[in-house]
Amino acid sequence: MQEIPLHQIDNFLMLLKWAHQKGFETAEPHIMEPLRLYYGHKDHEVHENLHKNLELQKKVKEWRIVANIYRHIFHVLCFEPDHHPLFKMLGAFLIDLQAEPALRKTTFAFEFFKAFEFPLKNLQSLVSKEVMTGIQEVFESHDDVHVVVSHNLTTNQREALNAEARELYNKIELAYARGDEANLSYLLAQFTGRFCNFPEVKFRNEVDAIIVKIAENNGAFKQDMRSRLAVRLFQSIARSAEKMDIKTAVRGITTYIITFQDDLSLPYREELDHIEEKMYHFIQQHNLWHRVKLQTSNSRPQVVRS
Repeated sequence: MQEIPLHQIDNFLMLLKWAHQKGFETAEPHIMEPLRLYYGHKDHEVHENLHKNLELQKKVKEWRIVANIYRHIFHVLCFEPDHHPLFKMLGAFLIDLQAEPALRKTTFAFEFFKAFEFPLKNLQSLVSKEVMTGIQEVFESHDDVHVVVSHNLTTNQREALNAEARELYNKIELAYARGDEANLSYLLAQFTGRFCNFPEVKFRNEVDAIIVKIAENNGAFKQDMRSRLAVRLFQSIARSAEKMDIKTAVRGITTYIITFQDDLSLPYREELDHIEEKMYHFIQQHNLWHRVKLQTSNSRPQVVRS
């Protein structure tokens, strides 16, 4: 049985946190009701020590049993009037899914994601609309931005970034040596997103080599890693919109442009394209093209690496 893709789990976690922040009116139709429909009725059986047994089975790595215990816990909690305990356990389940390939292959994991297929699409649409409105407000409230794309680094900046890259690359090497593909894809996505604007930073070639080696034996790995980065970029831009932080928002947008311009299969591709257009409009409106290095492709200006 194939695994649930990691980027889908990442996206579910992001949407779950957003729904939780919005409160019961959002949580009930998009999270609680789909589970009630999945189960069909309240659980009237008596289950003793479910949470204690869950921790015990995690320790001995009996992931099929772990999945079954989660199934019972969700059955009980989704019919409770207080949604907070359910959200806590859903978050724990998704984090366990991120960490454990065997849990991602269980029947319940597939049934769980199938039950949320359409509710998550609806929830994602609500999040996207809010982010698009928020990013528009960010640009409308500013008339300048100090960093559109990276400029030449000072010696101190280069040394600081190289030190950061070394620390992250050490973690990547350790995860690679351990064969921890879940953590490895997260770290590689983190490295790619963090340093794509800085071509002179060290360890980029080494990281690319690791990605190529893994992709030779696991064709889906690279695409899933890129999809995880796309989800993280959208999440970062969403947070920036909430905080009215134009610098971080623009950094996320330019990371997307540099890394994913030709990949049409990514999560949030349409939303990120629209956000990119809003940035170009902002640059045009405030005559900031002198801060952006451009190339022309199909008559469309694009931000490129220096």
